[in-house]
Amino acid sequence: MKIKESKFLKSVFIDDSEVLFDNRNEIVFVWRSNVGKSSIMNALMHKKDLVKTSSKPGKTKTANIFMVNNKYYFTDLPWYWFAKLWKDVLEKLDALISWYLEARIENIKKVVMLIDTKIWPQQADIDMYKFILDLGIPVVIVLSKVDRLSKNEIHKSKILASEIFFWQDIFSISSTKNIGIRELEKYLGDALGDALEEK
Repeated sequence: MKIKESKFLKSVFIDDSEVLFDNRNEIVFVWRSNVGKSSIMNALMHKKDLVKTSSKPGKTKTANIFMVNNKYYFTDLPWYWFAKLWKDVLEKLDALISWYLEARIENIKKVVMLIDTKIWPQQADIDMYKFILDLGIPVVIVLSKVDRLSKNEIHKSKILASEIFFWQDIFSISSTKNIGIRELEKYLGDALGDALEEK
Protein backbone atom coordinates (compact mmCIF):
# COMPACT_ATOMS: atom_id res chain seq x y z
CA MET A 1 0.00 0.00 0.00
CA LYS A 2 1.13 3.51 -0.79
CA ILE A 3 -0.68 6.13 1.25
CA LYS A 4 -1.77 8.77 -1.25
CA GLU A 5 -4.38 10.60 0.80
CA SER A 6 -4.97 11.06 4.51
CA LYS A 7 -7.12 13.35 6.60
CA PHE A 8 -8.47 13.74 10.11
CA LEU A 9 -11.97 12.26 10.31
CA LYS A 10 -13.31 12.45 13.85
CA SER A 11 -12.69 11.97 17.55
CA VAL A 12 -14.52 9.21 19.40
CA PHE A 13 -15.38 9.38 23.08
CA ILE A 14 -15.81 6.39 25.35
CA ASP A 15 -19.17 4.66 24.83
CA ASP A 16 -19.75 6.54 21.55
CA SER A 17 -22.20 4.26 19.77
CA GLU A 18 -21.03 5.35 16.31
CA VAL A 19 -17.83 3.37 16.65
CA LEU A 20 -19.81 0.13 16.73
CA PHE A 21 -21.42 0.50 13.32
CA ASP A 22 -18.51 0.95 10.95
CA ASN A 23 -16.89 -1.95 9.11
CA ARG A 24 -13.78 -0.30 7.69
CA ASN A 25 -10.51 -2.10 8.37
CA GLU A 26 -8.26 -0.27 10.76
CA ILE A 27 -4.75 0.13 12.17
CA VAL A 28 -4.53 1.31 15.79
CA PHE A 29 -1.52 3.01 17.41
CA VAL A 30 -0.88 2.58 21.14
CA TRP A 31 1.96 4.28 22.97
CA ARG A 32 3.45 5.65 26.14
CA SER A 33 4.51 9.26 26.39
CA ASN A 34 7.45 10.67 24.44
CA VAL A 35 7.89 7.89 21.88
CA GLY A 36 7.64 10.11 18.79
CA LYS A 37 4.20 8.79 17.85
CA SER A 38 2.95 11.94 16.12
CA SER A 39 6.07 12.18 13.95
CA ILE A 40 5.83 8.53 12.94
CA MET A 41 2.14 8.72 12.07
CA ASN A 42 2.68 11.92 10.10
CA ALA A 43 5.56 10.34 8.20
CA LEU A 44 3.46 7.27 7.39
CA MET A 45 0.62 9.44 6.11
CA HIS A 46 2.95 11.81 4.20
CA LYS A 47 1.89 14.83 6.25
CA LYS A 48 3.87 17.28 8.36
CA ASP A 49 1.41 18.09 11.13
CA LEU A 50 -1.78 16.09 10.59
CA VAL A 51 -1.38 14.31 13.92
CA LYS A 52 -1.05 16.91 16.64
CA THR A 53 1.04 16.67 19.78
CA SER A 54 -0.62 17.92 22.94
CA SER A 55 1.47 20.11 25.21
CA LYS A 56 -0.46 18.94 28.26
CA PRO A 57 -0.21 15.27 29.29
CA GLY A 58 -3.62 13.65 29.58
CA LYS A 59 -5.37 16.38 27.62
CA THR A 60 -6.36 13.99 24.84
CA LYS A 61 -9.23 11.85 26.05
CA THR A 62 -10.48 10.62 22.69
CA ALA A 63 -9.60 8.11 20.01
CA ASN A 64 -8.60 10.27 17.05
CA ILE A 65 -9.44 8.64 13.73
CA PHE A 66 -7.79 9.41 10.40
CA MET A 67 -9.07 8.31 6.99
CA VAL A 68 -6.38 6.81 4.76
CA ASN A 69 -6.85 6.45 0.99
CA ASN A 70 -10.59 6.97 1.52
CA LYS A 71 -10.73 3.34 2.56
CA TYR A 72 -9.07 2.60 5.91
CA TYR A 73 -8.70 4.05 9.38
CA PHE A 74 -5.51 4.88 11.26
CA THR A 75 -6.54 5.47 14.87
CA ASP A 76 -4.46 7.30 17.44
CA LEU A 77 -5.37 6.24 20.99
CA PRO A 78 -4.35 8.29 24.07
CA TRP A 79 -1.17 7.26 25.81
CA TYR A 80 -1.66 4.54 28.37
CA TRP A 81 0.88 5.68 30.95
CA PHE A 82 2.45 8.93 32.08
CA ALA A 83 4.02 9.31 35.51
CA LYS A 84 2.77 12.86 36.15
CA LEU A 85 -0.90 12.18 35.48
CA TRP A 86 -3.40 11.84 38.28
CA LYS A 87 -4.58 8.31 38.95
CA ASP A 88 -8.19 9.05 37.98
CA VAL A 89 -7.03 10.51 34.63
CA LEU A 90 -4.93 7.43 33.93
CA GLU A 91 -7.87 5.19 34.74
CA LYS A 92 -10.11 7.10 32.32
CA LEU A 93 -7.55 6.88 29.51
CA ASP A 94 -7.01 3.17 30.11
CA ALA A 95 -10.77 2.66 30.09
CA LEU A 96 -11.03 4.41 26.72
CA ILE A 97 -8.24 2.29 25.25
CA SER A 98 -9.66 -1.02 26.43
CA TRP A 99 -13.21 -0.05 25.38
CA TYR A 100 -12.11 1.02 21.91
CA LEU A 101 -10.02 -2.09 21.26
CA GLU A 102 -12.85 -4.35 22.38
CA ALA A 103 -15.49 -2.41 20.43
CA ARG A 104 -13.48 -2.51 17.18
CA ILE A 105 -11.94 -5.95 17.64
CA GLU A 106 -13.40 -7.34 14.40
CA ASN A 107 -12.04 -4.48 12.29
CA ILE A 108 -8.61 -3.85 13.79
CA LYS A 109 -6.09 -5.64 11.58
CA LYS A 110 -3.00 -4.59 13.50
CA VAL A 111 -2.08 -2.74 16.68
CA VAL A 112 1.14 -0.75 16.31
CA MET A 113 2.82 -0.64 19.72
CA LEU A 114 5.44 2.13 19.94
CA ILE A 115 8.46 1.74 22.21
CA ASP A 116 11.19 4.35 22.78
CA THR A 117 14.52 2.57 22.28
CA LYS A 118 16.24 4.74 24.88
CA ILE A 119 13.65 4.21 27.61
CA TRP A 120 12.87 0.57 26.83
CA PRO A 121 9.79 -1.44 27.72
CA GLN A 122 8.29 -0.68 31.10
CA GLN A 123 5.80 -2.80 33.00
CA ALA A 124 2.98 -0.68 31.56
CA ASP A 125 4.12 -1.67 28.04
CA ILE A 126 4.20 -5.34 28.92
CA ASP A 127 0.76 -5.15 30.57
CA MET A 128 -0.74 -3.44 27.52
CA TYR A 129 0.91 -5.95 25.20
CA LYS A 130 -0.54 -8.88 27.15
CA PHE A 131 -3.97 -7.25 27.14
CA ILE A 132 -3.89 -6.89 23.35
CA LEU A 133 -2.74 -10.50 22.94
CA ASP A 134 -5.55 -11.68 25.21
CA LEU A 135 -8.01 -9.94 22.88
CA GLY A 136 -6.50 -11.85 19.98
CA ILE A 137 -5.55 -8.73 17.99
CA PRO A 138 -2.30 -8.93 15.95
CA VAL A 139 0.51 -6.69 17.21
CA VAL A 140 3.60 -5.18 15.63
CA ILE A 141 6.33 -3.62 17.75
CA VAL A 142 7.86 -0.35 16.52
CA LEU A 143 11.11 0.77 18.13
CA SER A 144 11.25 4.54 17.71
CA LYS A 145 14.05 7.10 17.59
CA VAL A 146 16.67 4.61 16.40
CA ASP A 147 18.63 7.42 14.73
CA ARG A 148 20.12 7.97 18.19
CA LEU A 149 21.62 4.46 18.18
CA SER A 150 24.55 2.82 16.45
CA LYS A 151 23.90 -0.12 14.09
CA ASN A 152 25.12 -2.50 16.78
CA GLU A 153 22.79 -0.94 19.36
CA ILE A 154 19.85 -1.20 16.94
CA HIS A 155 20.62 -4.89 16.40
CA LYS A 156 20.79 -5.52 20.14
CA SER A 157 17.57 -3.59 20.74
CA LYS A 158 15.69 -5.77 18.23
CA ILE A 159 16.98 -8.95 19.88
CA LEU A 160 15.92 -7.75 23.33
CA ALA A 161 12.51 -6.65 22.02
CA SER A 162 12.06 -10.08 20.41
CA GLU A 163 12.66 -11.75 23.76
CA ILE A 164 10.32 -9.44 25.65
CA PHE A 165 7.54 -9.45 23.08
CA PHE A 166 7.63 -13.14 22.16
CA TRP A 167 9.11 -12.81 18.67
CA GLN A 168 6.50 -10.47 17.24
CA ASP A 169 7.22 -8.56 14.04
CA ILE A 170 9.53 -5.67 14.92
CA PHE A 171 10.46 -2.49 13.04
CA SER A 172 13.23 -0.05 13.90
CA ILE A 173 12.00 3.42 12.98
CA SER A 174 13.24 6.98 12.80
CA SER A 175 10.91 9.60 11.37
CA THR A 176 13.76 12.13 11.58
CA LYS A 177 16.03 10.12 9.27
CA ASN A 178 13.18 8.33 7.45
CA ILE A 179 14.45 4.95 8.58
CA GLY A 180 11.98 2.08 8.22
CA ILE A 181 8.97 4.31 7.47
CA ARG A 182 8.23 3.04 3.97
CA GLU A 183 8.80 -0.57 5.03
CA LEU A 184 6.28 -0.11 7.83
CA GLU A 185 3.85 1.54 5.40
CA LYS A 186 3.98 -1.51 3.13
CA TYR A 187 3.66 -3.88 6.09
CA LEU A 188 0.54 -2.13 7.35
CA GLY A 189 -0.90 -2.19 3.84
CA ASP A 190 -0.42 -5.94 3.73
CA ALA A 191 -2.11 -6.24 7.13
CA LEU A 192 -5.09 -4.32 5.75
CA GLY A 193 -5.21 -6.60 2.72
CA ASP A 194 -4.11 -3.86 0.34
CA ALA A 195 -1.60 -4.72 -2.38
CA LEU A 196 1.56 -2.65 -2.58
CA GLU A 197 1.23 0.10 -5.16
CA GLU A 198 4.38 1.27 -6.87
CA LYS A 199 4.50 4.74 -8.30
